[in-house]
Amino acid sequence: MSRVESRGRRRPLGIAAVGLLGSLVLVLTAGAVLWGPAEPAYTASDGQLRVYTSTPQPAWTLSDENLPGISGSGQITVDDHQERDWLVAYPSAYGRAFLLIDAATGTFRWEEPVHVGLGDCAIDVDHRVGCAIKNGTVPDGFYMIDDEGAPKHAGPLDDSVSVTAVGRDFLRVNQFGRQASLRTPEGVVRWSRSFAGTASPRMSFGTLVVDTSDGRGFVLDPDTGSSIVECESCDVLVYAGGVLTQSGAGDAREITVYRRQGLEISSTPAGQAEGLTVVPGPSNLPILTGTGSGQIMETVGRYEVIDPATGHGLWKVADAQLSKSNTRPCGSVVALAKKDRSRVFYTLADGRALGSMAPPSYLDPDQNLDLLECVGTSGDGRSRTTSLFASRDRLTAFDAETGKPAWTMDINGTAAAVNGYVVLTQGRSITMLAPS
Repeated sequence: MSRVESRGRRRPLGIAAVGLLGSLVLVLTAGAVLWGPAEPAYTASDGQLRVYTSTPQPAWTLSDENLPGISGSGQITVDDHQERDWLVAYPSAYGRAFLLIDAATGTFRWEEPVHVGLGDCAIDVDHRVGCAIKNGTVPDGFYMIDDEGAPKHAGPLDDSVSVTAVGRDFLRVNQFGRQASLRTPEGVVRWSRSFAGTASPRMSFGTLVVDTSDGRGFVLDPDTGSSIVECESCDVLVYAGGVLTQSGAGDAREITVYRRQGLEISSTPAGQAEGLTVVPGPSNLPILTGTGSGQIMETVGRYEVIDPATGHGLWKVADAQLSKSNTRPCGSVVALAKKDRSRVFYTLADGRALGSMAPPSYLDPDQNLDLLECVGTSGDGRSRTTSLFASRDRLTAFDAETGKPAWTMDINGTAAAVNGYVVLTQGRSITMLAPS
């Protein structure tokens, strides 16, 4: 039986009366609700795009034809960014090379790339680039890169091979992956800690998360390095309003909500729900459905959207015609599948029904959302809301208000969102599509 836990008290959801999700309300802990920072305005995990209501044109392309010093095998990627400053990484004769570009035009901000060898680079909130250089074109060490792209020695390498910007500092992970230290640009250690598995740090909505190879997840206090949230065999999902962790599998699946207090994540759970899972896909709010043995026997598709800032359910839907699978969250909307393979778009914020899609033709898989990946959505369901989905050979924009295709573009690779822009990776090139 699914249960809800709020501040240590459990009560059953009452499946017989209202189904798996009918009573899901994660109770808000005492205190005012404070939202997190408005910036960054676009985060890859939330699926929010800039305006792409008509067929976009390429703004710029980077490839082996115009990137200086590119050689060997490997992809060209956008490894980090701050507003219009994007750090592009690509293979070179000295391992990896990094180049700072203007995202709006693709113009190089540096005359030459920084060759880091086996190292890494990141860009901080002040748009300063710090690089751990190991076996590059300068002696091993940690360097700050000046406006012309010249490395300026800032301190010893200390075996750092991974760099993540945290505010004005840099979180550096050593080559064994288990030792992380937050350091100032000058190399002063603010804190250091070890992990049992290889650590992979990331920043999302100003929240520092570390995922480790042994399946653990951590939300860290950037000032001290201490754990605010820890979980085992789990996923840590960050939203503007807070953090969700989901751990376990099947009937043991559990979701815990931690709301944001000002700029920080609370260590006190706003609530817990058992037997539920977050529907995968980039979205600005989590949508939950059942899992485990109860879901196998369920004959009705049931979903609920919750607000991580409060732990409260925003809206829910249960319908005998709804499918239990193939739901596609995408930015500010969700495309719910029906058993006849048709779909209806709903706004995540308030559950308003938008446009519907007829069952897709078997002869046109690029119109079948079951087979496509969400890139993101521009708009919030009130006007000009366009959801972009991609296969490896076509990018398709659907008008969420009508459910009909708005435009299509042939591609040869993958599409992803970077700071709200659509970026195509096609062979040994990346192309940014201009908002339209």
